[in-house]
Amino acid sequence: MIDFKKDRNSEPVDENLNRILGNSFSAYKKLLEKLPDFEADLEWRFYKDGGWLAKVTRKKKTLFWGEPRDGHFTAAFHFNERNLSGVLELDIADDLRKMFSNTPASARNMTTLKIDIYSENDLPDVYQLIGFKKNAK
Repeated sequence: MIDFKKDRNSEPVDENLNRILGNSFSAYKKLLEKLPDFEADLEWRFYKDGGWLAKVTRKKKTLFWGEPRDGHFTAAFHFNERNLSGVLELDIADDLRKMFSNTPASARNMTTLKIDIYSENDLPDVYQLIGFKKNAK
């Protein structure tokens, strides 16, 4: 079994990601194909405390962090206090909106919204959040 959390040598190449993500691998690939539409790039980095994480950026701005999990890909968006109401106004799933509104801010006054991507059906919400984050101040 591949352990992206601990094994620096198990790099997140397609073959390894396909094994971990399983049926959600096609949704992950579709997400990668869409990133240029947002002028965004994905870069994999290994962190001692978190393992392999995908950092998705536009210029110097981090749009979201991604993590391969067993059977899905998790995208984590961090929003500052100014952007909270804007996120709640997006055309995203009600359960995501409710989860976000109930999430407490971190010590750095950032509120995180995590989306588990199991299939391409989950991507429209991700695209809404990328577009919002791209233009947010």
